[in-house]
Amino acid sequence: MENKPILTVAIPTYNRPHTLEKLLKQFQDEDENKFRILVSDDTSPDDPTNMVNKYQKVMPNLSYHRNERNLGFSGNVCQLYDMVETPFVWFLCDDDTIVPGCINEIVDSLEKYDPTVAVYNHSWINPLGLNQVAGVTKDKIYTSENEIKDYQILMRMTFLSTLVLKRILPSDEIRKSDYNSNVFVQVSLGLILLSKEFKYAEIASLVIKRNVGYKYGDFFKFYVVDSLRAIFGVKHDLNKKGFVNWAIREIPTGLQLYLSQKLGIFQYKGWPTKRTIKEIFQYYGIYSLAIFSFIPIYYLTPTFLLKWLYKRKLYALHGEEKGLKIYNENINRAYKDERKTGFTEYR
Repeated sequence: MENKPILTVAIPTYNRPHTLEKLLKQFQDEDENKFRILVSDDTSPDDPTNMVNKYQKVMPNLSYHRNERNLGFSGNVCQLYDMVETPFVWFLCDDDTIVPGCINEIVDSLEKYDPTVAVYNHSWINPLGLNQVAGVTKDKIYTSENEIKDYQILMRMTFLSTLVLKRILPSDEIRKSDYNSNVFVQVSLGLILLSKEFKYAEIASLVIKRNVGYKYGDFFKFYVVDSLRAIFGVKHDLNKKGFVNWAIREIPTGLQLYLSQKLGIFQYKGWPTKRTIKEIFQYYGIYSLAIFSFIPIYYLTPTFLLKWLYKRKLYALHGEEKGLKIYNENINRAYKDERKTGFTEYR
């Protein structure tokens, strides 16, 4: 029993066999005795079965499942959670890059702290060309919600690839909710688990290099509503008002992200539905007016002004030559991105 791994890397995948293969190759360098891998393909048109079977021949810790019908992203995540047989599950998006040695780091921290929910550090290159690291500089363990002053700590659960959950409950409570319409189903699952056994860990280990996507669905649903829908859509014991206060503080950041569309740094599709509009008023109250002001501000702000400000910031950070290079790489990058699926477009 002591030699059995305590961790399963659970990878929900859809129509990205090439990025999935890159990810599986990376795991070949990790200690196969310390973890299992479970891939669940959601009936991809680009069927990865043959490719995964090839890796199974040299990776005895790799298991593969292909759904009989498309469950959508949230359905696939919930199914993976229920299929895992180890005490802990690390969810991992099929297009991210792992940091060498991450399995040892994760397993060691799980054995040390035995958390109900753990989040790890990740890095990415931001639009200013800077390498950013999200997370803590030393491990922090919370055994009560009262120890958490800023709910940004808990909202780190929104990034699937840095999240490890303890298997103490099935996903039955999630399935009672409208989880299929929410891309942050893992947040709902984490809150339910914390209500059962509150032990939340922020681990300083860097485990993921994030490959940021540029194309998304409805901005107001994805950025403004879905995270709160994940919180209000299920029964849990945590203070919902604390999450709302966090979301309100994020409104200025949301405006910057919305305006970035004029530069082609990110791209969003469609307009908010009646349901999304209703939920914005429900969650944000009077602050909804600030959120809906994004649209007129977008149309009234000259594109040339945003480009000038962006270029000036890059020059200040990097100098003219490097700043101009970063500028040219990022302007309209969303329209040049040829990746087949966007996170919030896949349901």
